Amino acid sequence: MNCNLPKITYSTFRTLLLLKIYEAIYPKADVQVANRAIAIPSFEPRPLNFNVFQQKPILKKVKDSTSVAQYRSSIALELGAKSTQTPQEIGDQFVQFFQASPSNSPEADLEKILLRDLTVSSTEAGQLEFEFGDLAIAAWLQTVLQACVSRLQNSNSDFASSRQLSENPQIFACQYSYARCAALLRLIPLDLIHQSTQGGMGIWLKDNKLLLAQERSLVAQIVTTLDEWEDSSVLKSAIALSQAFQFFYQNCQIVKCVAHNRQIAQCRLALVMITHWLLKQLLEQGLRVLAPETL
Repeated sequence: MNCNLPKITYSTFRTLLLLKIYEAIYPKADVQVANRAIAIPSFEPRPLNFNVFQQKPILKKVKDSTSVAQYRSSIALELGAKSTQTPQEIGDQFVQFFQASPSNSPEADLEKILLRDLTVSSTEAGQLEFEFGDLAIAAWLQTVLQACVSRLQNSNSDFASSRQLSENPQIFACQYSYARCAALLRLIPLDLIHQSTQGGMGIWLKDNKLLLAQERSLVAQIVTTLDEWEDSSVLKSAIALSQAFQFFYQNCQIVKCVAHNRQIAQCRLALVMITHWLLKQLLEQGLRVLAPETL
């Protein structure tokens, strides 16, 4: 993605999985090679540039309407080509490694929360499959939300005095989505915004409130946007996020929902706040166009 975009410092699901796969194969500097987690005869790990290891064939997000954060990896197949073991045997070792990870630790850091709600399996062909559950997704979204709000409060727009909208219909559609986010945030009571910032996704974490396809679709696109922040084109990411938001916006009430179901409104508002910040970065820093607060 465009190098002008700010570096995303909070973890993504994809980054966490890549790091754990790397950890399974390549021992830490003070650990002997023979003690690595994945014992593959005739395979000697070498120092590896993590940028190479991050290439998409290693780990791909699975597009599934019922799953928000599901991934598949071919790493066992690649290692099997250099080993006397079958890909399935190597895949089973990966599963055992992830199951033995310190996921039951009482520590509350994000990585351990995510690992506690991660399902790992190996197919007969040796493909590894990873799926994060709703508890992990809610915890991750809360971290993203807090980071987005903090950055938004401390950011200064280079486009504050500009009122020009793009003549490109695809970019204008993204600007329209951003303006809709901004309009929603102006209509919502300030106390609800504060509650969403402090623990909006905690409601989903506790009661699994976000069940509608439109809500899960927007969450899935937020995950994809951040997963591909440095890989995908800015315009492609902005269009995909804008379309997912419009699908959500047209089907999920927020303002009217405040009166009769404040908890659901709080969860939905949290998604709007994250989308608002991401679109702002994609438009202003990536595409170098105005992110309009009003149209």
